[in-house]
Amino acid sequence: MNEESLVVSIRIGNSYDWVNITPGKTYDFKVNRNTSIKELKQKLSEEFNEDETKNIIKRYKIYNNRIILLNENNIVKDAFKNPNASELDLIDNNETLFYALLQ
Repeated sequence: MNEESLVVSIRIGNSYDWVNITPGKTYDFKVNRNTSIKELKQKLSEEFNEDETKNIIKRYKIYNNRIILLNENNIVKDAFKNPNASELDLIDNNETLFYALLQ
C-alpha cells in the first residue's frame, strides 16, 4: 500500500464572488492518501483570510477529476481508479486534480 504523501490540487470550479474566490484558481496541498475530504476542505478554507469567505468555501462540494462527488467522510485515495497507483501514475492520469464546486 502506498501511504507516502502526495500533492493534490483543488481547482475552484465556480464562484458567486470572483473577487475573493476566483474560478479556475488551483490550490496545491501535500497530503497522504488517507486524508479525509473533510480535512482537505479545511485546508482549502485556510487559504482564505476572511471568515465570510472561509464559510462560503465550507459549502463547496469536492469532486474528483471525473466529476464524481466525494463525501466528506471519503478519503483522498477513494478518488483514484487504482488507490494503490504510484504518484506518477496518478499525475499522468490527472487523478490528483480535484474540483470544488458550489451548488
